[in-house]
Amino acid sequence: MEKERSIKGFRLFILIALIVSLVINVMVISKITSMEEDIRFLTDNQSMISNNVNSQSDVIRQELEHFIEEQSWISPIRMETNEKQLANGSTDVTFSWQLQEFHQDAKVMFHYKYGEANEFTEISANEEDTGMFQVQIPFEMDLKPEWRVSISESNVSSHSSSQVEVSGQTTESVKKEPENQINYFVSVFHDGVIKQSEQQSEHIDYLGANKYGSLHTDVHFNEDGVRLHVYYHNLANQENIVEEVNLLKYQNDTLMEEEQLTLQDEEMRDRPFDLEPFEQYDNMRLVLEVAYTDGTVFDKQVYPNEVE
Repeated sequence: MEKERSIKGFRLFILIALIVSLVINVMVISKITSMEEDIRFLTDNQSMISNNVNSQSDVIRQELEHFIEEQSWISPIRMETNEKQLANGSTDVTFSWQLQEFHQDAKVMFHYKYGEANEFTEISANEEDTGMFQVQIPFEMDLKPEWRVSISESNVSSHSSSQVEVSGQTTESVKKEPENQINYFVSVFHDGVIKQSEQQSEHIDYLGANKYGSLHTDVHFNEDGVRLHVYYHNLANQENIVEEVNLLKYQNDTLMEEEQLTLQDEEMRDRPFDLEPFEQYDNMRLVLEVAYTDGTVFDKQVYPNEVE
């Protein structure tokens, strides 16, 4: 009898303990859920505050830039080109700017140098409107296509005595021609005081790409020899396109052979030219010659890569 009471008491204890444990678990889960909601709320608030701060920073930065521009005595100098004139190899380039503080008796000069010139040329600026100035300068340009060269190798045997050293990494390069760079600034002379704007520079090589497109040459060395591909990209949908591509093979300065590349697909806008693999040789120098439908011819040494 006493034993049965002990068992009942133990069972009751277990039941009460389970109920208490269940209540505690429910309370803990409820608190965890509440904490998760609080954390989510704090995270959302933090994200919202961060977005507000970023937005305010952008506004402040824009206002500051606007304030600095307003306080500056001269606006940025804008440059515009007349690409319709490029067929003649020259174009009028227009520079315009605004003076915030301008006196009618001030002397406003525009200074520029083009290409590899050492000295700046200065000309008097024309006032188009109150404080608004402009100059128009004709430039003779040596326009060329943009030409990118890529050189790579894979599994080249080292047993042949006529192997050519090539970097194992692909090299791509486009050289900005110094003769197509314009440097310029503005000076204002008034009451014995001279002000000069910051010197600006612009590369106008893109005008050549607009007229003659872009060329990508891929020179690849492998066990079969040398493979060469040329891809012509007609950037501005011009009628004057690459019609013929020839490879001139030199040994040092001696011309060994000339081969014409084959146009793979005449219907493609980006015209691919290809050449059968050929053997490497000592002191190899490869020069590509491209001819356009208007008779213009450009050439470039593609191996060794002559771009700095």
